[in-house]
Amino acid sequence: MNVTASKLTVLAVVLLGITGCRSTGEAPVLAQVEDPVVQASQSTVPEEPVPIEYPLRKFDKETLYELLVAEIAGYRKNYDVALENYARQAARTRDAGVAARATRLAIYLKRDDVALGVSRLWAEIEPDNIEAHRHAADQLTRAGNLSAAVSHMEAVKRLGGLANFNAVVFRAANLDQETRDGLLATINEMLVQYPDDTQLLFSKAVLLEQSGRFEATLDITEQLLREKSDINVVILRVNALRKLQRAEEAIELLQKEVDERPEHRRLKVFFARVLFDEGLLDQAKQQYEEILIKVPRDGDILFALGLISMEQEKDTLARIYFNRLVEFRQRANEAHYYLGSLIEKKGDLEGALIHYRQAGRGYEFLPAQNRIADIMAQQGRLEEALVHLQNLRARHPKRKVQIVLLEAQMLSDHKDPQAALEFMDAIIETDRDNIDYLYFRAMTGERNNDLAILERDLRHILSLDADNADAMNALGYTLTDKTDRHEEALELITRALEIKPNEAAFIDSMGWVHYRLANYDQAIAFLRRALDMFPNDEVAAHLGEVLWMVGDRTAASKVWQHGLELAPESMILREVMDRLK
Repeated sequence: MNVTASKLTVLAVVLLGITGCRSTGEAPVLAQVEDPVVQASQSTVPEEPVPIEYPLRKFDKETLYELLVAEIAGYRKNYDVALENYARQAARTRDAGVAARATRLAIYLKRDDVALGVSRLWAEIEPDNIEAHRHAADQLTRAGNLSAAVSHMEAVKRLGGLANFNAVVFRAANLDQETRDGLLATINEMLVQYPDDTQLLFSKAVLLEQSGRFEATLDITEQLLREKSDINVVILRVNALRKLQRAEEAIELLQKEVDERPEHRRLKVFFARVLFDEGLLDQAKQQYEEILIKVPRDGDILFALGLISMEQEKDTLARIYFNRLVEFRQRANEAHYYLGSLIEKKGDLEGALIHYRQAGRGYEFLPAQNRIADIMAQQGRLEEALVHLQNLRARHPKRKVQIVLLEAQMLSDHKDPQAALEFMDAIIETDRDNIDYLYFRAMTGERNNDLAILERDLRHILSLDADNADAMNALGYTLTDKTDRHEEALELITRALEIKPNEAAFIDSMGWVHYRLANYDQAIAFLRRALDMFPNDEVAAHLGEVLWMVGDRTAASKVWQHGLELAPESMILREVMDRLK
């Protein structure tokens, strides 16, 4: 039996938010009731179209009953029941008001699984509703379906709303190149219609930067900055400049922006971080100290100053900053870890243990546990250290792999590589296809001069993951360094570089294999590039050796000296210098 909703006075009052919905899909608030669903929807962007009354429609008895149950459940804060009924009836009736109600409630409850479906249904039912498309775009972005999200963003823009393309394109950084290319094509199509849209241009620049097309990124950011100085555009341009090894230009741009907007804290923090990354510690420290004057209890600023002080070997000052973090309960777990390392450096092992044991369960957890075990081993308590790690493995099953590798490293460092190999044999027996375990055993085999183990495990990794560039590079480098299988090594390293073209270690390997093949010019070019990208004693040793062998001994000595400045105790450098000199 069909019943007209407008004739059921009681139900009409209770279901006012459904039968009288407007084109925004926004349900009127029932008298004197704070509806969390409505509250959650009040942050809509302005400039929506003028509301249009939906015509009253007929619902059958079953639908009216379920909607009534949903409303009552909502009043009683039984929101899961309410959402279940709204979502079911939205699909059954394809009513825009019901779909809107279900969307808002799902978002309020953070039920993304339901919100995705009902928001897309709402946009399908009501294709001219900006809010419907905006919710659909947001949920699709969360779900990683960026191409579909962009289509809804495009609808928002076409309807006159503000489309947040940035939220979509920033998510593309973790996706494959094919997906990014698809998004870029869509953005380019929209730019034909909206050639001067700054948000679309910025989104294109972000996608280009993610794709490694840094020069094209600079072209767009230059165009945008001519019109308006925007902090996000500045940051994107700086990142592109640094990727192109043009750090001086990046710093000059940031200095200009900070001078013009000295009170812009986010810009100043970014500037300080760039200075720190570029090794300009005094300048970075100055920026952080200026910020700290205005926010003296800011944990991030205190932490950065602590790290800079450590880098500058101003340990007393570093301890002051880290102790403040503990006092203010700001990043205290990390502060305890660094306090432990500073105290250990002074030789107070027991004092260091006190701090390491207070490190939290974030990224500092495993390094702290490693130091605890290592200190025990230094004190002649190796078995106790191993028991400590075994207990950790039992208490933290999600960190099992990392803790197992700590145990293996402990055996290798404090007992012998053969003990580590035997330990890993037993572990891998129960988890034969674990790539992390296989890689560690392969490297341990290499340190034990057992290349058969290395090749066996690395080839097993490649059988599991044909595109594992790290395994390719490790195998290729070892083959060219320890055997005469140079052509095979060249093939492996070439493939690894195709997968990770900007990996300094792989570029070093390519230089070394060319050296072994007597392609000296190519070897020097690759090794110089690797050393520029990653100043390192091993790369310096390689480049110096090649220069020495081609007769440029002055250049070789300079490179080795530079390497010793980076790592004064480097055994790799000492060995090659002694061997050749």
